[in-house]
Amino acid sequence: MSIACIAIIDSQDKLSFIDYYINNEDQVHFKFQTYTALQLISPALQKKLNGGTSTEPYLGVLYTIYLPNNDYDVHAYITITQLKMIIFIKQGTEKLNLLAIFEKIYGLYRASNFNPFHQTNLNKLIKPMVVEFNGI
Repeated sequence: MSIACIAIIDSQDKLSFIDYYINNEDQVHFKFQTYTALQLISPALQKKLNGGTSTEPYLGVLYTIYLPNNDYDVHAYITITQLKMIIFIKQGTEKLNLLAIFEKIYGLYRASNFNPFHQTNLNKLIKPMVVEFNGI
């Protein structure tokens, strides 16, 4: 599995965190695609809620990005407080439990942002997890 980018968007749809784990040439694409994915989260959530009784926050693959060097699947997760998380994962890699990855990121986000005594930057908390998942 290769995580290329992680983005977190707050309940007012403002980008509160984005970090890249790939080369610089694709970073602009990921920032643009984050806003594209944001537009697709609400319809995906409505489709999931109308389609059954599942209340799982993981929305699945929203779409696939085709870039010159690699293709990436765009996965989304939304919390009860409308915090949205988007992960770009390189296509063709083995599938891991993405729900667990999203929950770990959400836990790190809460630890970083909601604890007034916590001094560690969110980037420093998430980076070791991404390195572990990417097998770097």
